Amino acid sequence: MNIKNNRSFFLGAGFSAEAGIPLTAELLVKAMQKFQEECPGIFWRVNNYAHECTLTPEGQDVDYSKVDFSELCTFLEFIELREYGGGERWKDSGSKEKLSLRYYLAKTILEAMPNVDDIPSIYIDFANELHEGDIVITFNWDPLLEVALQTVGKKYCYNYENPNAIKLCKLHGSVNWRLGGLHEYQTSPINLGWKSLKFTDGILDTEMYFSDKLINYSAWSGDERNSQVEPFLVLPGYGKAFDVRSNAVLWYKPEFIFGFTHDVYIIGLSLAQDDFFIRSFFLSNLPHLARNSASDARHIHIINPAGDVNENYDFVLNVGNSTLHNEKFEDKHIAMMKYNRNLTSQSITP
Repeated sequence: MNIKNNRSFFLGAGFSAEAGIPLTAELLVKAMQKFQEECPGIFWRVNNYAHECTLTPEGQDVDYSKVDFSELCTFLEFIELREYGGGERWKDSGSKEKLSLRYYLAKTILEAMPNVDDIPSIYIDFANELHEGDIVITFNWDPLLEVALQTVGKKYCYNYENPNAIKLCKLHGSVNWRLGGLHEYQTSPINLGWKSLKFTDGILDTEMYFSDKLINYSAWSGDERNSQVEPFLVLPGYGKAFDVRSNAVLWYKPEFIFGFTHDVYIIGLSLAQDDFFIRSFFLSNLPHLARNSASDARHIHIINPAGDVNENYDFVLNVGNSTLHNEKFEDKHIAMMKYNRNLTSQSITP
């Protein structure tokens, strides 16, 4: 079996932090503020549920900086389940509350995105280091990497259709995706150019679509909410078990990544002890890396400054052929990737 001279990259929220993309707690605070300003009716319903979920006393504002995001999303899932049990459901893709929350999370992310000229150089350098055949698996909703790749003129795709493009696999969805086709009542002041991800060519029944225009904030900044824009974001909590069914093909395909790619880089990905989806994903697929490689052929690099990263990744570090870089993602890590790639090209037949 030939191992190809390409790599797998796993990106978490810590990867995008240097660009100013807010982490969960800050993101929720800012998104709820925007939610209240632009859509007060539905906001107050969600806010009332948040009061109930967090046991916040009546007359006291919910402190969203201290709200457990996963618990809030689980509570909203319970509300939707209760309403569905009574025969009420607004759309198959979710309740008004959940769809609106996703929308304002996505809009807040886009608002925080740096302009092309202001993207920190480390992202441009990382995009330049990516090559045909590399596979990037990201759990981030933001389009930072897409913008960086466009800036350096490199092709990417969200599925496995283009063999000459960098594969960008977004397991938690993306701000510029939507689930299901458009209805007659949905209009847009601009042509969003929706394209199919072709998930229904495989195991899924409902198609996913993406719009390149929605990675730019200008497409979100109108006075009225665009009825075509329903960001597909996999939210944490109980509902994740249902959401991931809509992009299950992306969770299935990476089983083959470990068998045929070379080094693995895990950047800024925190592994919560209760995130069984991500932990199980690694537990199920790491054996492909160990089983199909010689003792010193391939390596896993974990780049993460968190204090508990050693404990959270012990099941990866115990596999062997792995190194923990307990520090934030920096230029020296890109230099390491380049060095390892050149070294690999001398010893592996493409």
